[in-house]
Amino acid sequence: MKITPLAKHTMTLRALLILNTALTAIAFFAGVYDYHSYMNLSLDIDPDETMLSSDVTSGIVGILQIIMFFIVGVAFLQWIYYTNKNLHILSRQDMKFTPGWSIGWYFIPIANLFIPYQSMKEIWLVSHKNKSVSSAIVGWWWFLWLVSIVLDRLVFTLSISAESVQDYRTSTAAYIASDGVGIILNIVALMLVTRIGMAYSKNFIEQGASLEGNPVSNYPRQ
Repeated sequence: MKITPLAKHTMTLRALLILNTALTAIAFFAGVYDYHSYMNLSLDIDPDETMLSSDVTSGIVGILQIIMFFIVGVAFLQWIYYTNKNLHILSRQDMKFTPGWSIGWYFIPIANLFIPYQSMKEIWLVSHKNKSVSSAIVGWWWFLWLVSIVLDRLVFTLSISAESVQDYRTSTAAYIASDGVGIILNIVALMLVTRIGMAYSKNFIEQGASLEGNPVSNYPRQ
C-alpha cells in the first residue's frame, strides 16, 4: 500500500463543502419563503389540497440537498480514510484508530455518537505533530453535527405528521432552524478540513513514502 496524495481529496472536499454551504443557504431562504406563505394562509384551509409555489421551491431544493448530502458524505469519509492512512505511514505514531475504523465507527449505533469525534481529534493532533494547537474546532464540528442530526429527525417527524396549516408552519420553522445550523456546520467543517490539510502539508512530505517498514500489522483493532 502506498501513500494516497491528499491535496486532491482535500481540495475536492473543500469545494463540495463550499457548494453545500451555498445550497443550504438557498434552502434556508426557501424555508423562510415557505414559512411566510403558510403564515398568510388561513388556518381553516386544508394544506394537503393547496399547492403553494413555495412548496415547489422547497421541494426542489430539498431533493438537491439529499443528493448533495450523499456526495459530501462519501467525499468526507474518503478524506478521513486517506488522511488517517497517510498519517499512519508518515508519522509512524502508534495511532489508536485504523483507516478502516476511522470511518467504520460512523455506522455503529451508540458508538457513532462519540467515537468518530475521538478519531477526528486524533487526526487533528497527529497532523499537527501533537503541538499545543487548540483542537476546539473539532469539538464544535462534532457538536454541530449532533445538533443537526437531532434537528433533522425533528423535521422528519413534524413533516410526516403535519395535517393542519399550523402543523406546516411548525415543521417549516424546524426546517429553517435545521438549515441555519447546517450553514454553520458546513462552515466549521470547511475550516476543520482546511486547517488539517494545511498542517498535514506543512509537517509531512509524501514523496517517496510507502508502507515498507511501517508496522501495519500492529494497527490496533479500532
